[in-house]
Amino acid sequence: LITLLLTLVGVYYMLIGIARGGDPVLLSIIVCIVVVVVTMFLVAGFNKKAVAAIVGTLSGVLISGIIAIIISKYAVLTGLGTQEAQMLMFSQGHIEFDFSKILFASILLGTLGAVMDVCISISSAINEITEANPYMITKDLFRAGMNIGRDIMGTMANTLILAYVGTYIFLILDFFMNGIPYFDIINMDAVATEIVRAIGGTVGLILCIPLTAYVEAVLEKKKFN
Repeated sequence: LITLLLTLVGVYYMLIGIARGGDPVLLSIIVCIVVVVVTMFLVAGFNKKAVAAIVGTLSGVLISGIIAIIISKYAVLTGLGTQEAQMLMFSQGHIEFDFSKILFASILLGTLGAVMDVCISISSAINEITEANPYMITKDLFRAGMNIGRDIMGTMANTLILAYVGTYIFLILDFFMNGIPYFDIINMDAVATEIVRAIGGTVGLILCIPLTAYVEAVLEKKKFN
């Protein structure tokens, strides 16, 4: 409950900062760092397990955001793919928002929860394995973490995709019922934005697994050496 409250406070002040003309990229990165560090230390304790989860989470989330922005530039996304973004464009007053940067911030926040879940699960599992068998070498611990990560990755990637599809199911059905061609649908700004968001989130999720497994395996062996 404490970490949830702190997360909501962080997001609130991030939105206030953006509304006052702050840089969405900088603000979202700061909020992600604070939320991840505080959450991991409060949940897992002040130990190496939490440190490994923090490193894996921040790396995965930042990679996810960078990949999404790169794809967005090639896909020529404006960040105005939703009705809410278009409403904001006409109500921004004297503040000129950079909607592509706001899109980056939304991708970071949208990916953060899933990546934190995966990283703390892998880090905690490797920690328990080490406690049960302190004589396992770093290579074996890393391999165990990767085996666990593969199982998590398959279901968590589906979770991200299904979450986005579930959010837009009425819109997608509306397209189908009106006979709009498939390629026209995926090239719409709103749909393309969600595709980019899903791809970025999935890639970040996949890459955070080996990073977390490696860092935790190294830290655990240092603890027992």
